[in-house]
Amino acid sequence: MSRKWPSSCLLAVPTPHTSRQGFVPLSSIYQQTHRRRYAHQPRQQARPDAAISIAISEQYSAKAALNAVQSRTHGDPINPPRSTLPPPLELPERDKAQSVFIYWFRIGRAYGSFYKEGVKAVWFNNRATKLLRERITGKLGAGGEKEAAARGLISRSEWQVLCRNNHDIGKLPLFGVLVVVFGEWLPLFVPFMPGVVPGTCRIPSQVRGMREVAEERRRMSFRTANFEPEKGQLGFEEMAAVEGGAWPMASEKYILDVLKPMRDDQLHHLSTTLGLHGRIWDRLQLSPFLIRRRVTKHLQYLALDDRLLAQAPPSSKLSQVELENACSERGLDVLGRPEALLRESLEWWMKRQEEDEGRGRVMLSMLFRRLAIRDWVELLVKANDERAQT
Repeated sequence: MSRKWPSSCLLAVPTPHTSRQGFVPLSSIYQQTHRRRYAHQPRQQARPDAAISIAISEQYSAKAALNAVQSRTHGDPINPPRSTLPPPLELPERDKAQSVFIYWFRIGRAYGSFYKEGVKAVWFNNRATKLLRERITGKLGAGGEKEAAARGLISRSEWQVLCRNNHDIGKLPLFGVLVVVFGEWLPLFVPFMPGVVPGTCRIPSQVRGMREVAEERRRMSFRTANFEPEKGQLGFEEMAAVEGGAWPMASEKYILDVLKPMRDDQLHHLSTTLGLHGRIWDRLQLSPFLIRRRVTKHLQYLALDDRLLAQAPPSSKLSQVELENACSERGLDVLGRPEALLRESLEWWMKRQEEDEGRGRVMLSMLFRRLAIRDWVELLVKANDERAQT
């Protein structure tokens, strides 16, 4: 009669119940030697995409924003909760002994978990947004989230939760259907339809690809022609006097008055610089009305965001991911630039905005004139020299 061995074992070794015969399971020997062998080896460096995901999602929770609003424990005034960012995406490494089928199955499972967490985050962020709006209209006595931001009644962190939810919640129904239909194959189709993907479901390679396209189109727009408004075309001083109050660019009516004298090519340049439309709209000739509407909404968003950043405590500091997002939203190049330069660029933007008191003159000047901070410095030095000569 032959001995029966467990079917899951690759080697014919006795099982633990045969230890009385003097045999030791090879599996336990392998585990002990494996631990001794790798106990003192340095940790392997994470893959680039996994490293980015881990950096932005340490201690990630899809309910982070909801928990922060319910308990009011989120003490960061400028960085929103982690649930407004994509969840961690840790792609498995392929073992040499691993089959191709198993490897791609694990890849698909990782993407499936990523999209599942991203969709859950949108759902819970929407619940957090409803609670915030109830507090804004009730306890704070503001007419809406924009009024609350303009009056400084909410923090920049809360403002970002509201804005990102407005962007993501409308995309959730269609994207949810795509997740069900395509499942783990969805990353193959995402590059062809970036506009339908919520911000919490963007994989690192998609974010980088979108920024590469946006920065290249921005450079092309600056090379095409000089779109800067002529002197006297925009009457900021007169409009600011009529509007009254601080930070007039926070008003949609004020921005519409600022943009009214602009030509269609100038509006198109602003939309391209800020990444508000894709290449397909260049071919379809996006109507001036839609361009004006998109530019107006984004300029108002930037003005309110700058307003809340300006009132934040001096000790507060944007995280690296939030810093990159803030620079990208303001038409600043991000790829290939160190964190120190990005912080210097954003600080320069904020300094000039505060000097201008949010009238919009400096904001449009930066959007029409510069591509990098060195251009702004050269312009400032030139302006100081001209002022000294006069």
